[in-house]
Amino acid sequence: MPEWSFTLLVNQPLNAEQADAFDHCDAFADGSVSYTLGPENPAEYARLPDPATLRELSCDVEAPTLLDAVAQVARDVRLIPGLRAVGVRHDDTDTVTSAEPAQPRDLVIADRALRLADALDGADVPPGTLHSLGLPIA
Repeated sequence: MPEWSFTLLVNQPLNAEQADAFDHCDAFADGSVSYTLGPENPAEYARLPDPATLRELSCDVEAPTLLDAVAQVARDVRLIPGLRAVGVRHDDTDTVTSAEPAQPRDLVIADRALRLADALDGADVPPGTLHSLGLPIA
């Protein structure tokens, strides 16, 4: 089975409790997903990590497709209270090196689906409107 490398964007930097839950979650026990935790007292440090980095999970996941890999991690992230996936970025150097890189279709689908799910979270959108927009209604 192929291994897919990508960066999953989450809704917030992990706090200490979430990091602890992440570290003890069976879904992440294989080490295929990692995070950067910011310092508890940022004022005590001269140099801090880029704030965007604190909202990223580095993923190297085995799955049949890139879409399956992203979906798996996005599902597992919800096991951590208060954390959810809101987007995805692909870190494949082969894609990055071409002049106008075409993103894999699975990546585009995953990123747009996660961004839409995030936008709809808590929004009061009638099912008829979602259907009119071409979205499947469960």
